[in-house]
Amino acid sequence: MKISSLTTDDAALAELGRRIAEARLARQMTQAQFAQAAGVSKRTVERLEGGASTQSANLVRCLRALDKLDGLDRLLPQSPPNPIDLLERHGKTRQRARPDPDEGAGAGRPWTWGDEQ
Repeated sequence: MKISSLTTDDAALAELGRRIAEARLARQMTQAQFAQAAGVSKRTVERLEGGASTQSANLVRCLRALDKLDGLDRLLPQSPPNPIDLLERHGKTRQRARPDPDEGAGAGRPWTWGDEQ
C-alpha cells in the first residue's frame, strides 16, 4: 500500500507496522530478538508492528536496529536557509513563526478566544 496524504492515520500506522515486521522477518529475527537489539520491550515491538501508536524514541531505536534510520532523513530533509532571511536576521536562527497579518481567518482583526458575544 502506498501511503499518501489521503491515507488515514490508522492506515498509515498499520502500513508502517507491516513494513517494520517485513524488514524484521527479512533479517530472520523474532520479535524478542528484535526488541533486544533495539533496546525496547517485546510489547513495544508488538504494538509497533500492530499499527498502534508508540513513542518516537522507540520508533527511532527500532529503525536503527533494522539499519533503516537514514530513512528518516529522506522523510523530512533539512530545509536550506533562505538567503534573504539570513541577511535580515544577521545569521541568527529563527525561533518562532509569525502569522502574516494580511492572510488567514483573523486578517486585520485582533485575536480573540472565540467565545465572546
